[in-house]
Amino acid sequence: MRIPTAALFAKRQARTPQNEAEVPFQEILPLRLKNTVSGKADSGSDVACLQEMSVLFACLKENDFVEKMCHKEITQFKRCYKVYMDRKATAKETINKGIVTPGKELNYKQLNKYMRRFPNPE
Repeated sequence: MRIPTAALFAKRQARTPQNEAEVPFQEILPLRLKNTVSGKADSGSDVACLQEMSVLFACLKENDFVEKMCHKEITQFKRCYKVYMDRKATAKETINKGIVTPGKELNYKQLNKYMRRFPNPE
């Protein structure tokens, strides 16, 4: 004979939730943000020219890895990589100059500079 699960739970007494008014709040850490941001999360891996690389590898595989047969794909990949490196260099220059550009994508140095303007009160 099979016993329904509702009958099993009806016998046991469930624990009632605590009353929030009776539980005192204990502040372990201060309830404010720090004035700096760590740069650990910014060290991500950037993947550049993935489409061009896959086309190049497909061409090389078709032609038994003879580079002379895939000249067009190689030049496209090199051009894409050059554009990527130029963009990365200009972004690095703006970061080193300390220019805070408006937008969502700020690195940790720009965020720290911005937060120095508006510090958290002690």
